[in-house]
Amino acid sequence: MFDKEKLKHFAYLAKITLTEEELIKFSSQLQKILAYVEKINELNLEELEPLISLSPALPLREDLPEESQNTREIINNFPEKKDDYLVVPKIL
Repeated sequence: MFDKEKLKHFAYLAKITLTEEELIKFSSQLQKILAYVEKINELNLEELEPLISLSPALPLREDLPEESQNTREIINNFPEKKDDYLVVPKIL
């Protein structure tokens, strides 16, 4: 069973503060989630294959070495550059 005291302990470990209303609300929600997980645990899944992916495997191409573009050509085509570096806008 998941009660308010356990939730307070987990909140303390996570270093978060929960109000009394949040403790009541979240402990109720967590009890429902754990009850649902318990129902799933009761299912007999012995004969089911594990699901690896929902989409079929994509065909892979052979990895062959190719001639790459000339670095100087790439730098020369870039709008802003400084020496051998590309200048881009600062993002914060």
